[in-house]
Amino acid sequence: MSPSTMGSVAAAFGAFAALVAVGPGLRTAIAHRESDNGLSFGVLAIGVAIWSGTAAFRPFAPEPMTQAYFFLLSLVGASVAGLGWFLFASTAHSTPSTLSRPPVYAAVALVVGVDVGLVVTTPVHGLYWGGLAETTTVFDTTAVVATAGYWAHTLLVAGLFTAGVWLFARSRGPRRDRRCALAYAGNAAAVTLAVVASNVAAPGSGAAAPVLASGLLVVGVVQARPS
Repeated sequence: MSPSTMGSVAAAFGAFAALVAVGPGLRTAIAHRESDNGLSFGVLAIGVAIWSGTAAFRPFAPEPMTQAYFFLLSLVGASVAGLGWFLFASTAHSTPSTLSRPPVYAAVALVVGVDVGLVVTTPVHGLYWGGLAETTTVFDTTAVVATAGYWAHTLLVAGLFTAGVWLFARSRGPRRDRRCALAYAGNAAAVTLAVVASNVAAPGSGAAAPVLASGLLVVGVVQARPS
């Protein structure tokens, strides 16, 4: 498979994931907007939509700097998705209330807010990438020269998804909830691995992780349906 073909495949999956996020994902969140868990699911859906949408557009960006713009948006989407997932996992009725505390939410939201703020101002300070590399990724996108902020961002997103995996792995309740919890944990573990692997192997690619993250929305939509 040539890089251009891989880029087209990544774009197709990214577009599908974005549609899942803005369609069934947001619709489910709106239907449950009166609960903290529903609002958290909405944040997750918005993050996945931005994250996967950039993966769909990047292979077709005509200029490297345009691709870099989409790359920065993908970092924002990953952070928002990580925040939404953490809040969703900690507010689920079947997970332990260990992290279900306002000070914890405030601290995590503050860290994610700082991360997003530094991401969007990267062209000024260069903490997240030191320019564009001369190589392209397997998905036919321009690689970036990663710097310290990029690796801190990677650890933040991976940490947020890992926390959710830990919470759902300890989930209790009816059999249906335990099945969904297992699906959440397995899917989020795959997202974590994809985030770390793609960010290390090819800084600036990140096409697989947002597509896998859309699976969390699928599980949520299925769980929200009356049994």
